[in-house]
Amino acid sequence: MDVKYINPFIMAAQAVFKTMLGIEATLSKPVIKTSRTTSGEVTGIMGLVGDKKGTITISFQDKGALFIYKTLIGDESESVNSDVVDAIGEITNIISGQARKEFEKAGINLKAAIPMVIVGKEIELNFITTLPIVQLPFNFSVGNGTQEVMFLDFSFE
Repeated sequence: MDVKYINPFIMAAQAVFKTMLGIEATLSKPVIKTSRTTSGEVTGIMGLVGDKKGTITISFQDKGALFIYKTLIGDESESVNSDVVDAIGEITNIISGQARKEFEKAGINLKAAIPMVIVGKEIELNFITTLPIVQLPFNFSVGNGTQEVMFLDFSFE
């Protein structure tokens, strides 16, 4: 896959984490995703159409999702609930929006669907594509120094 389709997502994820959450998200080595299951326990999903079509997923472990909720909203939750799900949907929407701005600068028009969030471990996802699914793992540190990972998976045709 051409880096011109990867870089906007990298820049968007890092910018959103820095500006909205006040933390650094460090990219680990991108990989081709071979499993067809969610990487985390709370996953935002968004379809994109226009000059290209595709799907992105942004997946967090429970602890990471709770941290995102607390940092983004300013409230605490002891478990994943509808408010946490809404926060992950919002962060999915914001990262997608930032990436679409970069695509627009490059002359690529993309429109996004309303994000959907699923909760559960290893839920099967079937990207309808003939191209590989690229996974971008980002590491970030939660308040007590524990490392968490956000997985951003996408495929474009």
